[in-house]
Amino acid sequence: MAKRVVITRSREQAEELAARLTAAGFTPVIFPVLEFVVLPPEPLDASLDCLAQYDWLVFTSVNAVEFFFRRVDERGVPVSGVAVAAVGSATALKLQERGLIPDFMPDEFTGEQLAQGLGDLSGKRVLLPRAKQGRPEIVARLRQQGALVDDVALYETVTAVPTPTALAELAAGFDAITFTSPSSVRNFIDLVGLHLPGLPNPAELLDDIVVACIGPVTAAAAVKFNLRVDLIPDAYTIDGLVQVLRRYFEIGD
Repeated sequence: MAKRVVITRSREQAEELAARLTAAGFTPVIFPVLEFVVLPPEPLDASLDCLAQYDWLVFTSVNAVEFFFRRVDERGVPVSGVAVAAVGSATALKLQERGLIPDFMPDEFTGEQLAQGLGDLSGKRVLLPRAKQGRPEIVARLRQQGALVDDVALYETVTAVPTPTALAELAAGFDAITFTSPSSVRNFIDLVGLHLPGLPNPAELLDDIVVACIGPVTAAAAVKFNLRVDLIPDAYTIDGLVQVLRRYFEIGD
């Protein structure tokens, strides 16, 4: 019987991982724990009105690219004359779909490595459009390197309300669970405590479950909630996550 793997990504993003898990021989269990709410556009509009004054436009997630360009399309603003940085291959691919080839992408797909790789930023202006809950470390690092950073919140991540079907699928049992962001860890713990009462510690649900995190930042969030992290791929991507699960469960090509 195929191993059941829980996907905690938003419903909009779950299908990509579900398709790849299915192709790899797993049974995906979609249990979205977060959803996105667009924030008022005025702060971004102010930056778009003077986009040419920035030296770097920095994207730390696929979602940031998506919400940024939604507003760009609405305003009809050309995105040109500014260097673009992407945190990783998925974000770079999303930018390429928009006709932008990133000028920089770090070898290790983390915000800290992205900031470090930009080098000396003394006097440089950096636009960082991202989630309201974005981690502060990247902003601190950019400023340490001399950058003048405009940290613009495009959207916020909120806890999803699970459907009865999703709860039933979770209750039916699973072999592994995937986390692709710190928010997905936090929201999963909150939802388990709210909808599956009776567990002294929500982490008990995962005692005998393989926990796979897309990268070290997400893994660190899991550890903070007393979760045991079993798997982190070498490449911090969806493909890397699927491959590390295949190796663990010894599923061949």
